[in-house]
Amino acid sequence: MIERKEITNRRFMTGFGFEHSNAGVKVGEGTLDSFALPAVEFDLYYDSTMPVLHDLYIVEDAEGYDYRLMVTYLGGDTLAFYDQDGKLFHRLMTIKTMPDGSYRGDFVYINKFTPKEVDDGKVESNSETT
Repeated sequence: MIERKEITNRRFMTGFGFEHSNAGVKVGEGTLDSFALPAVEFDLYYDSTMPVLHDLYIVEDAEGYDYRLMVTYLGGDTLAFYDQDGKLFHRLMTIKTMPDGSYRGDFVYINKFTPKEVDDGKVESNSETT
């Protein structure tokens, strides 16, 4: 089971369809800040003794945005962390596969943030009055 989560930000996504099975993941093409990112797919790895973490990141580099996939075998003393080139922008998804053949994770989609004007009826002034 992979849960879709949605967040908001001034830098937002369009597209990025998402499909998954116990064998692999497919992410459709999309745009981020009007920069086109291609479709990407990868296999899910399973280990017979330990969980395996698959983190798909979106990073900024000199040309715009790109993907980085980090696969970490969680053997008890191993921590998952991003250590690649490019400035980390967003963790698009994390999928954890288990030795029993199950998997779970999340896919984090960025919606456009729209500021809302709040009118609470108060008049504010920067001048001091007595």
